[in-house]
Amino acid sequence: MEQWKRLNQMLARTHPAFANQHYRDMELQSRVASASPHGLVSLLYEELLHALDLLTATAKRGTAISGNPHHTKALSIIIALETSIDFANGGDLAGVLQRIYRSAVYKLNAAAQTNDVAHIAELREAVSEIAYAWAALAN
Repeated sequence: MEQWKRLNQMLARTHPAFANQHYRDMELQSRVASASPHGLVSLLYEELLHALDLLTATAKRGTAISGNPHHTKALSIIIALETSIDFANGGDLAGVLQRIYRSAVYKLNAAAQTNDVAHIAELREAVSEIAYAWAALAN
C-alpha cells in the first residue's frame, strides 16, 4: 500500500496529466471538507457533469462505455444523489427527483449497452438543468 502511495506521488510530480488530476483531487477534497449540505449536492452535480463529459470524450475516441471508470463514477454519483433525497422534508419534489435519478441510471445503462453517446448527451443536458436550478436555490 505504501509503495502504491509513493508511486502515485512520484507520478503526480513527473507527468502533467497525473499532476493535474492530483491537484484536482486535492481541490475537491478541500471543497468537500468546507461545504454545506447544499454545497455538497452542488459538488455532486459538478462531478457528475465532469464524469459525463469525460465519458463522452473517451467514448468518442472508441473506448467502450460499459466498464469505463467514468461510467462507474457517474452511476455512483447518481446513486449518491438519490440516497441524499430528504423524503421527510422534500415534499413532491423528493419524489420527482427520485424518478429523475432512476431515469438517469436507466439512460446511462442504455448508453453503456448500445455504446451510444447520444444517451449521455441527453442525460448531461437534463443534469445540467437540475444543477442550474439547484444552484439558483442557494441565491
